[in-house]
Amino acid sequence: MLGLNLTKEKIFQLAYESERVIHGTPSGIDPAISTYGGVVLYRRNEGVRPLQVKTDIPIVVGETGFERSTGDMVAKVRKLRDTYPSLIDPIIRIGGLIVKEALHALEEGDLKVLGDLMNIDHGLLSAVGVSSCTIEKLVYMARQAGALGAKLTGAGGGGCIIALTEKDNIWKVKKAMQNAGWKAFAASRAREGVRIESNYT
Repeated sequence: MLGLNLTKEKIFQLAYESERVIHGTPSGIDPAISTYGGVVLYRRNEGVRPLQVKTDIPIVVGETGFERSTGDMVAKVRKLRDTYPSLIDPIIRIGGLIVKEALHALEEGDLKVLGDLMNIDHGLLSAVGVSSCTIEKLVYMARQAGALGAKLTGAGGGGCIIALTEKDNIWKVKKAMQNAGWKAFAASRAREGVRIESNYT
């Protein structure tokens, strides 16, 4: 890229710093997954850990049609935590436990457990105030159509939801959201991540 021969680690660092300029408090997961591709475990203080997951992970994405400010959502949760630390801190710790259980489910290829964990995680995110009426409608619509699990993604407040489903149920989950007037599409993981398609140097 530009003849610089950048490693993926360096590309991720540059992308993360660029994202910080845009909204100040990024998690880093977007540049991490875009750079490395596949399935990754990412923690801001630990970096990126690519995972070897052999099982297909069929996902349907539903769009709320509403934009939201990541900074506003982060500030909202921070204010709630400052007001009720004895209640919110345990929720955050449970979120960490869910990540550990989800990692194990991915390694075992257990989509049923992964879906259950997504549902639990969504409940926690809703509890700290980053869901919305539209998000809840999409989440429950996906579940009623047979999704194994569904949750908001990103900062919440708007944006998208993701629904985990079995392969033969992708169409039903997608059509349930589309028939109700929302945009939805099936997604699959990109195994490669960032790459150079043309080199003009």
